Amino acid sequence: MTEMDGPALSGWERRLLEEIESDLRQDTRLDRKLSTMGAEPPSRVRGVLRGIGRRFSAGVVLTALVMTMICLGVGLRTPATAVLVALGVVWAATVAAAFAASELLRRRRAGRGGTEAVDPAEARERRERRERRPWDRPEA
Repeated sequence: MTEMDGPALSGWERRLLEEIESDLRQDTRLDRKLSTMGAEPPSRVRGVLRGIGRRFSAGVVLTALVMTMICLGVGLRTPATAVLVALGVVWAATVAAAFAASELLRRRRAGRGGTEAVDPAEARERRERRERRPWDRPEA
């Protein structure tokens, strides 16, 4: 039980408070809402985007999206077969070049001893371990 500032509740006030609390406990919808307040349901879209982010860099995804829009725009204006095939080849080559450049930069950065491409949670944990100092630890 927590302590209050000021005088204690009288017997009548305690009984009234207990009655209100028991009424609130019987309301299952309210109980469910209060127990899950602040918790977000897992999002499938967010999970998929995180998975893509671990496999491909933001530059590769952005390049693929921009090239898709450009190729769609040109392809819809000139729907000739040769143009569509050429756009497909240009799109694939651009995305492949962006992916290759991303991997090259990632390997070069890892070879220099820089930050490797790791899971963001693992990187945060490493950073937290490194930043701890003796005076930051609570005494047991």
